[in-house]
Amino acid sequence: MYDKFFQYENVYNQRSICACLIAYAGFLRCSELLNIRCSDVAFQKSHMSIFIEKSKTDIYRDGQWVVIARTNSRLCPVKNLEMFFRWCGFTEGCTDFIFCNLSKTKNGHKVRNGDKALTYTRMRELFIEVFRGFVPDISKYGLHSLRAGGATVCANSGISDRLFKKHGRWKSESAKDGYIKDDIDHR
Repeated sequence: MYDKFFQYENVYNQRSICACLIAYAGFLRCSELLNIRCSDVAFQKSHMSIFIEKSKTDIYRDGQWVVIARTNSRLCPVKNLEMFFRWCGFTEGCTDFIFCNLSKTKNGHKVRNGDKALTYTRMRELFIEVFRGFVPDISKYGLHSLRAGGATVCANSGISDRLFKKHGRWKSESAKDGYIKDDIDHR
C-alpha cells in the first residue's frame, strides 16, 4: 500500500498512510485516531508521544500517552507523520485535528478546516480506497483491523503482556486476548 500511494508532498495520500501507520503502531481505535490534534503529538529523537485525551477504557478521563518508536525505515510512523505535518503546514502546538478534510487545488490538496476532524465514514472510505487492491475481500476488513493487526504482530513477537496491555489500553486480559490471532509457530 505504501509503495503504491506514497508520493512526495502528496497530502491526500499521506493522510491515509499516516492514519494507517499510527493506528497500527499505536493500537488505536478509530475514535482515538480521529480525535488527535497536532498539539497532542510530541516528536522526540527516538520516538513520538501521542496524548489520547478520550478512550473508551479511560473511565476517569485522565487521558494517556501512547509512545511510538522511531524506526527510521520508510514505514516509520514518526517520520511519515513529520512529513505530513511539514506538507500541511502544521506545527506541534497548533490545535488543528491531524486527520481533517482537505480541499483539492490546482497544486494538489491543502487542509480545508483543521477545526473539524474526519468522520468515521470518511476514514472508512479512505481505508477501503488504499487497501482495496491488496486484499481479496475488503468487506472483511475495517479500521479496527489496524488495531488488531498491530496487536497481533506484537503478541507474536514476544512483547511482554504488561507492556502490550498498557500500550493497547485494555482493561482486562480477556479483552486484550480477543485481539490476538496466534501464528502457527506459536500454536
